[in-house]
Amino acid sequence: MPSWSPCSIPELLDLTGHDPLIRGTRGAGRGPAWRGADGRAVAFTGYDVEDRIRSLVALGPPDETAELVAAVHGELPEGIRVIVPRGTPLPLSRPSDWNFRAAYGTPPPQPAEAAVGWCDDEDAVTELLTLVSPGTSAWPGDPKVRRWAGVRRDGRLLACLADTTAADGVGHVSAIAVHPEARGRGLGPSITAWAMRRMFAAGCDVVTLGVYADNAVGLRMYDRLGFTVDRALTTGLMKRPA
Repeated sequence: MPSWSPCSIPELLDLTGHDPLIRGTRGAGRGPAWRGADGRAVAFTGYDVEDRIRSLVALGPPDETAELVAAVHGELPEGIRVIVPRGTPLPLSRPSDWNFRAAYGTPPPQPAEAAVGWCDDEDAVTELLTLVSPGTSAWPGDPKVRRWAGVRRDGRLLACLADTTAADGVGHVSAIAVHPEARGRGLGPSITAWAMRRMFAAGCDVVTLGVYADNAVGLRMYDRLGFTVDRALTTGLMKRPA
């Protein structure tokens, strides 16, 4: 008997208590999906905006997750990203450790929220990201970005954030950056809290983001803003056995 079986996205959501990572993937971009024999390990494919499979996301106990990924990976295109809990025993190349964070409540007020607003100056956003965060996951012109928030002072963009919400009810923020000359003024937590507040006001029941595991300052900031879900993940490439 196989130790896994196909399942639907609704079944997968039920098995995981409507996990915010799964919920937050745009509806048209999820599936197919699988479950381990006892339902503790689950996996689903993620599609990009051009409907190409771009990732396999698997959640559950590390050993069971590794078994499930190994079983279904051969059914997928070569060279896709694999996202698994950190410590999952799989031969991943070019691994990158990051944390998935989720908040279910509005954040405490931050000192510079009044200075934040929606920003349509994509040239200024590009300039700031190139300076501060060239490896960011979102850029102006990226179809997954709905809009940008920014903090401007004296005609300069000092902070930015991307609203990359992809699914109803689950807000998602990306590309949070603060100009080096403006650090220490609370702009990072302020622009994040401002965006969170508007996402909750618009009907989201959870706001999510991803942060690199070695970003200790960011992890502490998200703790203070109420991101109570903190899941350690690794992304890498998995080659098929020769």
